Amino acid sequence: MGCTTQPIAPSNPPTKTPTSLIQVIPAAFDFGDIPQQGGLVSTTFTIQNTGQETLTMNRLSTSCGCTTATMDMADLAPNETRTMAVTFDPMAHPDQHGPIERVIYLQTSDLNLPEIQIDLTGNVIPNVI
Repeated sequence: MGCTTQPIAPSNPPTKTPTSLIQVIPAAFDFGDIPQQGGLVSTTFTIQNTGQETLTMNRLSTSCGCTTATMDMADLAPNETRTMAVTFDPMAHPDQHGPIERVIYLQTSDLNLPEIQIDLTGNVIPNVI
């Protein structure tokens, strides 16, 4: 009697390598002390596609209405960069002061990180009467 051999299927099918990758610079931002009556404070982030395929921008949102984030939501080509502008309004909640934590959410077609969270912190200094 002879042995018969049958091909063995791999136990783990090959996974698709992600070809569009998002990078955010800086990864987070601290506004430091923010005078409540001082008006809006703003910063910018650089969004880059470090992958080999086009990165689709799906959704941009923030954790609170006191914070806005804006940028061109067109697809991002490989190695292309784009600026995101972020603004915090310390008077949006006039009765609140002290440490703040807000989050910007950016959803993209990056298979490894479909939603990136960008943390914002600061310290709202109350009005001096």
